[in-house]
Amino acid sequence: MKFPNLKEHQFSVLMSNSETGIVLNIDLDIHRQDEEKDAYIVFENIEQTKEFINKISLINNKIEFVIYNPKQEVIEFIAAKQ
Repeated sequence: MKFPNLKEHQFSVLMSNSETGIVLNIDLDIHRQDEEKDAYIVFENIEQTKEFINKISLINNKIEFVIYNPKQEVIEFIAAKQ
């Protein structure tokens, strides 16, 4: 699982199942190292990032999120809305 190459203003999100801790891919399926689908989702700004998280949380309340900046620093952890 390779961290994406982000521009200065971009953010990435990593999702996992809060019950198992298993990392999910961009389709909300279990991420496997040998697949082509990424685990990280890239957004142009923090507003788009938060909108995506809110939308996914409404669909599945068992997903937790980690937001990263371009320096691979955790900006925020968002717990599942169970």
